[in-house]
Amino acid sequence: MGADRPQTKHRDTKSQSILPLLLLGGTILLFFGVLVFKIYNTGEYEAPKLSPEAQAKLEKRLKEIDDSEQYALLASMNGWYPCLHSGHSTYYLLAGEVWKYGVTSKGEFGRYRTNFLTQNKVSYLIEFKGTFSECLKQEQIKLYFYPFLPENLARPEAERLPRPPYNPIMR
Repeated sequence: MGADRPQTKHRDTKSQSILPLLLLGGTILLFFGVLVFKIYNTGEYEAPKLSPEAQAKLEKRLKEIDDSEQYALLASMNGWYPCLHSGHSTYYLLAGEVWKYGVTSKGEFGRYRTNFLTQNKVSYLIEFKGTFSECLKQEQIKLYFYPFLPENLARPEAERLPRPPYNPIMR
């Protein structure tokens, strides 16, 4: 019973249909690999180039980033100065006290106009020169230590400031 029936082997049709696809995919990848290799090695590929004007601007900007400065704007005379925090619209500073700390890659006159410095009765003092990143670090150190500056500690406790009058926020 049943032994008389001839047994037929079933072929795995899935593996037979995948094999040609794998061979085709491998051939395509090999073709593109050879093509890319030829393009890069025969000099047919050229990296994009900037126009001379754009190249000059880029070089100038990179130099500015490398040659930055951390500065302080100091009160030139005793008097009332604009204040951007602590509930004061103005704040009394003595000559030489810090009104603002900042960082620039453009230098004093690239950052401020002469009439701004004159109208606000402040002078620009470079405190540190270096890369833009180094200058930002120095600025943060100065801002965080401002509450402990002798000029700030000399004020009555209720009049002490958390940062210079013209630095609106801590970043």
